[in-house]
Amino acid sequence: MNGSTPRQPWRTLLAAACMAATPAFAAAQSGTVRGTVAGPDGDAIRAAQVTVVGTRYGSTTNALGQFTLTGIPAGPRQLRVSRAGFLAKTHDVAVAAGEEALVAVRLESSPVELDGLVVSASRRAERRSEAPVTVTRVGPEVLDNLAGGSFVGALKQANGLDFVQVGVSSVGINARGFNSSFNNRMLMLEDGRIAVLPENGLPVGAFTPIPKIDLAGIEVVVGPGSALYGADASNGVLTLQSKDPREYPGTQMEVTGGSREYTDVQMRHAGVRGSFGYKVAGEYNQFNDWSNRIRATAAPTSPMETSVGDSSGLNWESDVARAYGAAVYYRGDAQFELSGGWSRTNGVGQTNVGRNQLVDWTYQTQQFKATFPRFYFTAYHTESDAGKSYAANRYTTFRATPALASRSDEEIRQMSDWPSNGQLFAAEFQNNFRVRPLLNTSVVWGAQVRHDVVSSERQWLTDRLTGDDLTIGQRGVYAQTETPLLPQLKLLLAGRYDDHENYDAQFSPKAGLVFTPAEGHSVRAFFNRAFKSPSTLQTNFYIPNFVPNIGVFGNRDGVTVRNAAGAVVREYAPMEPEENRTWEVGYKALVRGRLFVDLAGYYSRYQNFMSPLTVIANPFTGATATTAFGPGGKPLTDEAGKPQVVLTYFNLGKATVRGADLSANYVLSPKVDFTGTLSVVELDGLTGINTKVAGEVEATSLNSPVTKWTIGSRVRDLGNWQGGITGRYVNGYQFNSGINKGRIPTFSTLDVNVGYRVPRFRSAINLGLNNLFGCTSDNPATTDEDESGCEFGKRHMEMINMPQIGTMVFLGLRFDTK
Repeated sequence: MNGSTPRQPWRTLLAAACMAATPAFAAAQSGTVRGTVAGPDGDAIRAAQVTVVGTRYGSTTNALGQFTLTGIPAGPRQLRVSRAGFLAKTHDVAVAAGEEALVAVRLESSPVELDGLVVSASRRAERRSEAPVTVTRVGPEVLDNLAGGSFVGALKQANGLDFVQVGVSSVGINARGFNSSFNNRMLMLEDGRIAVLPENGLPVGAFTPIPKIDLAGIEVVVGPGSALYGADASNGVLTLQSKDPREYPGTQMEVTGGSREYTDVQMRHAGVRGSFGYKVAGEYNQFNDWSNRIRATAAPTSPMETSVGDSSGLNWESDVARAYGAAVYYRGDAQFELSGGWSRTNGVGQTNVGRNQLVDWTYQTQQFKATFPRFYFTAYHTESDAGKSYAANRYTTFRATPALASRSDEEIRQMSDWPSNGQLFAAEFQNNFRVRPLLNTSVVWGAQVRHDVVSSERQWLTDRLTGDDLTIGQRGVYAQTETPLLPQLKLLLAGRYDDHENYDAQFSPKAGLVFTPAEGHSVRAFFNRAFKSPSTLQTNFYIPNFVPNIGVFGNRDGVTVRNAAGAVVREYAPMEPEENRTWEVGYKALVRGRLFVDLAGYYSRYQNFMSPLTVIANPFTGATATTAFGPGGKPLTDEAGKPQVVLTYFNLGKATVRGADLSANYVLSPKVDFTGTLSVVELDGLTGINTKVAGEVEATSLNSPVTKWTIGSRVRDLGNWQGGITGRYVNGYQFNSGINKGRIPTFSTLDVNVGYRVPRFRSAINLGLNNLFGCTSDNPATTDEDESGCEFGKRHMEMINMPQIGTMVFLGLRFDTK
């Protein structure tokens, strides 16, 4: 060791002694804070978030409103306590080394939640200003005063959300582009359940079994969510949370009547007996929906257009029945719940190739949940059944076929039906903890398993070939860590690994920083990868002679197209997930407790778009005829071996999108507040797209407004009066999805609601006027109703080939024993 300094053992021993003494020294210089959190009436508040301002320490209250904070550095400290539905509060406390400080905090109810708690952003409770995504929460204070039986109207002002109304209570939602008439880019959850229809991959949507009267809240996350939620959270997550019997006891009833023969009756009853809680809720709703007709194409320009029309008419008299209930056992901080729900729907639904007549479509759920402060487990089963539903476009085609003229209407309906049954079996385990030696890093991790069983009754999926129901398995594990590098700077890392039977395993990472320069302010920068999985239709469709000589085939194993000479013209690889890589920066601010601002800008790169059903081979074009071949070189024909014009799905192309979402909430006084949102999105570039192939152009169509905004105001407690007003503007845009091609005109609408409380009878009267006043411009000149202008009762179109929507009036009476 020439030139080196001789080792000095005493220095090593001293360093080791200092390191060993550091934890004991730190413990000697810290103390414990114990306390309780209660509401204005003195009742304990559970799940309140308690943090030590300027430190990495925090906790949540248990079922008795109690919390404990250990290892808090000695000295004067400030606690910040927050809970959804209450005003956040700071509380001074003196922490003495080695001692325990006791505190009692009482929160006041808040009529407006500017910086309330959200859960879906990180799968744990956190303040909205600190959530690392754009998230909107709609609480019971809004839902309970919403006129009409549906919750969907509350989504109109969700930040960054495309809200597309296609009927009295039917809507479509999307975020950040690439919408379609058959859209599954946003994952839907209900009480922690995956709420999708396994047979087609669509969100449950209006089939939900949860009545509005039993909803405790709705959260909308826009932007990639696969790092925590997996497949189909490519553009966002919609979460419905029902009411807990202990937090929302009593009996509520709501009766609503309105225009278009609208009738809705909802009732809920909940209570607690000792350690047991229960609730039951139900709804029946009927109305005459807005209507129109699609005329069959006289001179088809593509094979699919032979099945466009539903000129024979549809039954637009719609109704839905729902029931939901739960039994809960409370034991200290833990609770165990058994719940179940059911719905039945009749009405009209849109697809990319026409409309479906929904006849007795049912959806049901059964679920078990066990919730502890650090652990969560759920197992559930859902089932969707199409009943006697059928495709109106196929009905029209068959009814107009001379060879079928002698068949009865019922026989034609049966020929046009889409029998389906989709069952989903799933379970999830989740755990959260903190690693104090690692800067008090918080960790959330979990695992999911899912098993789908799908049947088309051997008619239009590959169970028609195999004679067996489709079974599809998938598994996923996820984790998210949040490390406070400094009191003002957090590092967030997340990732999820998904293994699916029908495509390669997917890894969805998320990484970013959140900087908090001041209380209530945060700046974030993140990278996300998300994916959208192929649906059962895209991999397992199988229906030769969808209409005569035209067959629809899924693409699970790849397709090869050859010409008449046998030469390969094109090869289509098996379907794989669409990928979305997003870079996002954002800023959130709570200013003086009156103004909340949420601004996000993003840049996204998409690849492996999924095409719509597209003709890839036509054996009837003479010298240019082509034939499609499946696995093993077997031609795709009907069961008799006759050739088919083949339609299928495939991946293609890349695209970049950029945009920004802004929302602002301002509280003028405890009785008056204002809200507003603004979103812009732009398709920046496309590569790998053949503009001569309609399906490729359609797959990469943005199908979203470049600009949209909302503005609104709410007033409350003006004596017994309350009310609100909401204006919405959507810039016109081109829409291209299957047969639904055209321009959505620019439109703006105005909604008004007024409510009056009758304390003597514990009731309230709510009047809602949706689309009371409207304006349209750049409309296609097809009918007199499409003329531009502004007027009361103005009708407007929000979806191609769906009815124009006009003014809707709802008058409701709500009764509440609590």
